[in-house]
Amino acid sequence: MINPEKSSNPAKGIFLVLIAFLGFSVMSAFVKVCSEANLSTQEIVFFQNFTALIVVLPWVFRGKKQSLKPKNTALVFGRAIIGFLSMYFFFLAIKLTPLVNATLLQNTTPIFIPLIAFFVFHKKITLKILLVMIAGFIGVTMVLNPGKGSLNPGDFIALFSGLLSAGSTVIIKILNDKDEHIKVVILYYLAITTAVMGVWAIPTWSMPHGMLWMYLILSGVLYAAFQLLLIISMKYATTTIIAPFIYFAVVFSGIIDWLVWKEVPHLITVFGVLIVIASAIFSTLHHKKFRIPMQHR
Repeated sequence: MINPEKSSNPAKGIFLVLIAFLGFSVMSAFVKVCSEANLSTQEIVFFQNFTALIVVLPWVFRGKKQSLKPKNTALVFGRAIIGFLSMYFFFLAIKLTPLVNATLLQNTTPIFIPLIAFFVFHKKITLKILLVMIAGFIGVTMVLNPGKGSLNPGDFIALFSGLLSAGSTVIIKILNDKDEHIKVVILYYLAITTAVMGVWAIPTWSMPHGMLWMYLILSGVLYAAFQLLLIISMKYATTTIIAPFIYFAVVFSGIIDWLVWKEVPHLITVFGVLIVIASAIFSTLHHKKFRIPMQHR
């Protein structure tokens, strides 16, 4: 199963999630540095996923032998395509907007899921959830802060990444119901992303130099660690317990923004962040009724 839940040690599960998202935030910072050095987003995604693929292969082949052939080929490939597009647009946004904005807007996934659940699973959107969604999008508007004079296209790209991530999460839910193994899902995601981005990066290829090699490799290692820690954490705590803590990624990204790029968010942005996080947490907890698992990036 994709999302085993035992809830045997919630504190350990929460700790692992916090470490996972700290790593994800540091990874995003490495990506931003590489983007500012004019490496193309395609090339960054390629190196990251290629490194992550190498790191996870021992885990994939560990334990008793099992077939790595997908039971649901179209869904596994569809999830891989939507998943890598979500990451591509997230990395593109990182280059254009402060790290905390990109992270927050990419994590609007739970706010979009009720809409997708309505269209895909015909799940009714209650008045309570509708109000939560409206509050969430009000918070998004505050983060975008249109009164500052100009809208940053990176913010909208990050928001689109969050929408794609919601689609990926819904496919994960379907694969979960169909008993597709998580090793198969992650293996094909990383392999397909590496292949597609490797070809896509050729026209704009620029050979990394110096410290960029280290940043690219570390971003891949941290991405692999993020995936594995997230899976392990759900052996100790349910997604209901874990979900609120994924938004520490926004806190970690804000600290990195402040320390590295001297970015100080506007007060309106801070209030918007708090509203979006509160709305997303409420929506995530409500998803237990749909049995939709926590997103897998």
